Amino acid sequence: MSIQQMQQQLIEQISTINDKNNLMMIDEELSYYLKSKGDLTDSLTRTEYKELIELANEPVEGNTISINEFKAQMEQWRTKL
Repeated sequence: MSIQQMQQQLIEQISTINDKNNLMMIDEELSYYLKSKGDLTDSLTRTEYKELIELANEPVEGNTISINEFKAQMEQWRTKL
């Protein structure tokens, strides 16, 4: 599909949306994308970037389970249906 075809398809899809909240959400996302230049972390200082990485690598607080436990629980749940 060409770029022009994709643009036309998006225009047509957006034209079918009649909910103002959904249109505002699309507008917000598109505006942010069009205004951003490069990687979002480019504007961070080294300290800010380091803090961001540390936060991203911190374990999530609260009641968490491993992926294997999750899969086992999902399988058990499915068999109950």
